[in-house]
Amino acid sequence: MDRRRHPAVPTTASVIPGATVNIVLKADQPTGRTVSGVVRDLLTRGNHPRGIKVRLADGRVGRVQSMASASSASTAAAQPSTGGAQGGRGDDGVDGQELPTQQLGLDAYVKQSKPRQKGKAEQTAASKDIQESTAPTETTTCPVCGAFEGDEVAVSHHVATHFES
Repeated sequence: MDRRRHPAVPTTASVIPGATVNIVLKADQPTGRTVSGVVRDLLTRGNHPRGIKVRLADGRVGRVQSMASASSASTAAAQPSTGGAQGGRGDDGVDGQELPTQQLGLDAYVKQSKPRQKGKAEQTAASKDIQESTAPTETTTCPVCGAFEGDEVAVSHHVATHFES
């Protein structure tokens, strides 16, 4: 069984309303991108291994990954998220090293779907349709007037017009 160890996250003792924190939004969990803000509400009772869930003053909800300085929260509040992402675990990075920011396009979040494969029955029916549509049609002439030529359906419709009053 794979037991992944989560990095240490702040506890409920340090995450209080008014504290400045770095959180991971639900949409950014796969990338680990963090945003800074001031805590308005605590949504998780007690500690949580992936971080305490909070609501920031601007209404965003996410899990606290680290405590932030007040200056980084004010710059994050002044500059809303524009789709750029930070690699790794946030502003302080790993072992105190600052990680470079990188721009990610929307295509980084889109999963490519696999083309559906047809089953045996569908392949057989599709090949029959192709053979029928490419098969040459026989032309016949009208047995009543002998002037009209066409396929069997068209000739039968034409013959019916001869006997209408």
